[in-house]
Amino acid sequence: MKKVLTIVAVASAMALVVGTGSAVNAADKTLKIELISKGETHQFWQAVKKGAEDQAKKMNAEIRFQGPATETMIDKQLEMLDGAIALKPDAIGYAALGTTESLSRLKAAHDAGIPVYMFDTAASCPDKLGKNSDCALGVAYTDSKAAGKLAAKKMKALIRGKGKVLVVGHSQTNQTGIDRRDGFINQIKKYKGITLLTTQYSEGGDALKAQEIVSAALVANPDLKGIYGTNEGVSIGAGQAFKAAKLKKGKVKLIGFDSGKQQMQNIKSGLQSGAITQSPMGIGAKTVEALVNYVRDGITPKPLIDTGFYYYNKKNINDPKIAGNLYE
Repeated sequence: MKKVLTIVAVASAMALVVGTGSAVNAADKTLKIELISKGETHQFWQAVKKGAEDQAKKMNAEIRFQGPATETMIDKQLEMLDGAIALKPDAIGYAALGTTESLSRLKAAHDAGIPVYMFDTAASCPDKLGKNSDCALGVAYTDSKAAGKLAAKKMKALIRGKGKVLVVGHSQTNQTGIDRRDGFINQIKKYKGITLLTTQYSEGGDALKAQEIVSAALVANPDLKGIYGTNEGVSIGAGQAFKAAKLKKGKVKLIGFDSGKQQMQNIKSGLQSGAITQSPMGIGAKTVEALVNYVRDGITPKPLIDTGFYYYNKKNINDPKIAGNLYE
């Protein structure tokens, strides 16, 4: 009997050690996370990547960050998403280029037991985001409609509520581009003294295309008062058009989006009036944090994590609150 009890005790102790070891290993495991962005060329995405990498180091996780060469390459991005799912990582972060094109892939990830948290832009999921969604747990994003609305209010003040204004968008297909445009337009239409010209697009935010659009607009509308560009590339292109036309600084007000070295220089020099900045590092960090906490501890993240935005210009560009969200 004593021998039997001894065997049972030893077996129990071994089970405890194995069980404890498994728990520790699960907790200490370096998680593998795939992040599929909308692009890699703009500095915005490099800032998102930096925020994600920094957060991953803090939480014992490794990320692989990738995106297509331009923000018009939806098919290429979907190939990347397929590849990420095939690797069976611990989790996936995804910034949707299109509104519905990725839905079947996101469901495939869900069915394979791979949690997905979106960032910057969400796909138009058929059900609510959350733990029970077969699309995604949620999205870390900037409230782009509210940001566009703020840009419109700033534009009104700059042109004193009168004159022609042109919107140059960077996308007609991804929700971020749509919301930045609509937030501005819906607000600017409330000002009776402002005439809104037909919106034009530099698909993907191509700076050269934006320069062509703005150059033509300046010729066709010598009384143009303001331009709103919905991303970094558009804003840079508009600035180049101003330089080519040898416009007096401030004659046409330009409000852009995001930051980047060239755009920041244009604002400091007075060529550009201001811009809306997101918190790209915050977007990357919050996405990784949400996924790691969910995988490791079962903590369900909020379906919407608003990472905030600010308007900055020559006067406040060095404000610590602003400067911490700018990137070169």
